[in-house]
Amino acid sequence: PLFKYRGGRVYVSDLSSQMYCEQKLLYSLIGVRRLREMGYDIEEGESTQVTTGKNIHLARALEIQDVVSVSTITREDNVAVSLLNLLGAVRALLSGVPVVREVPVFGMSFGGDIFINGIIDEIRCDAETLQIDVVELKTRATAGPPSKCVRETHHLQVMVYGHLLRNLIQGQVQMTDIEKGFRVNRDVKFSSSVLEYMSPSERSLDNLRLLVPVVLETIQALPLPANLIVEYYSQEKNCSLSYEGVNYDEGWLIDRFERLLPFWKGERPAEGIQDVEEVWKCRRCEFQNFCEWRLAKECQCVEQNSKCFRGVVQPP
Repeated sequence: PLFKYRGGRVYVSDLSSQMYCEQKLLYSLIGVRRLREMGYDIEEGESTQVTTGKNIHLARALEIQDVVSVSTITREDNVAVSLLNLLGAVRALLSGVPVVREVPVFGMSFGGDIFINGIIDEIRCDAETLQIDVVELKTRATAGPPSKCVRETHHLQVMVYGHLLRNLIQGQVQMTDIEKGFRVNRDVKFSSSVLEYMSPSERSLDNLRLLVPVVLETIQALPLPANLIVEYYSQEKNCSLSYEGVNYDEGWLIDRFERLLPFWKGERPAEGIQDVEEVWKCRRCEFQNFCEWRLAKECQCVEQNSKCFRGVVQPP
């Protein structure tokens, strides 16, 4: 799956989706169009809840920054734009800006065998102490709190963001990691549209060999993140519901990585819901009608019930 669906790297959101239900993630990676070509009956399009969540994220980003469209031609162009966005966010924080949003981060997993990248929803910075907090925004269709298993996926996501940001600040991400992870060539020159996006003083940094060291050096001026926070936000009322602090637990995170990453490396097949208390997820899943994992579990239950019935001594 790592190279078949993701070009050799994993998104942070992939990991939280995988923790929610790995089988559902696999179907999402395959895509609705391909599933329909394979003969599965499924409709295209996303749910109203997903669309509303995306709109809220975009609106929040636009509150403090403009979205600029940049035409990119090569992978190197795409990576350059991400690096420039990261550089701009870091410089803003260092200059006293209290909040930046949509901040790209990247780096290696524990063990250094898989490259991970993602976008932090929000980083807050105290102007006096320079203490920074990482905030993950989760929108809710209902006012009630999410279940424990869903909250754990949110904890995983914000912890991975914290892990990636820590490694960048501590200088643990190298040029070779970026070159291999994004599959780019450090000496390929950026397209003219990307150079126009850069400030005049930066246009001499016209390839990754020159740009990456500036970004990696600048981000090391930030302090390590002090707090990891999940913000729950009401889709209906368009306001914050609650904030939950998450302790960075490296041992817990490593354990989850050891469970999740073998799937990406092709060392085991996808697995679905295993806990009976989480079967409610299946009822909300758009893939439930043809989910191989769910159908196999149903067959196992029928077979086990049949054996139990045959083992019962019938009265004369």
